[in-house]
Amino acid sequence: MPRHSKKASKDPNAPKRPLSGYFLFARDERLKIKSTQPNIPMTETMKLIGERWSKLDVNLKSHYTKLGAEEKLRYDQEMVVYRQKTVMVDSTESIEK
Repeated sequence: MPRHSKKASKDPNAPKRPLSGYFLFARDERLKIKSTQPNIPMTETMKLIGERWSKLDVNLKSHYTKLGAEEKLRYDQEMVVYRQKTVMVDSTESIEK
């Protein structure tokens, strides 16, 4: 008897999950760090990013947080459209059967 049940496979057409403000900041900072220190390991890069995030100016941090919230809204809107499409596809499949 298997211990773990199989996960349902993800739909490749589903919208990608939104990035948080921190990850948007990390994406920008990673490029800056890699351009100045190209041989630094990823673990050290992430430590530097974490330190920079904790020391980040409140206004700049709120800017990234606001971008993250906009990403979340975009994702939510895309999910509404995606769910409507999947419901339509499911209903047409059940009608055909």
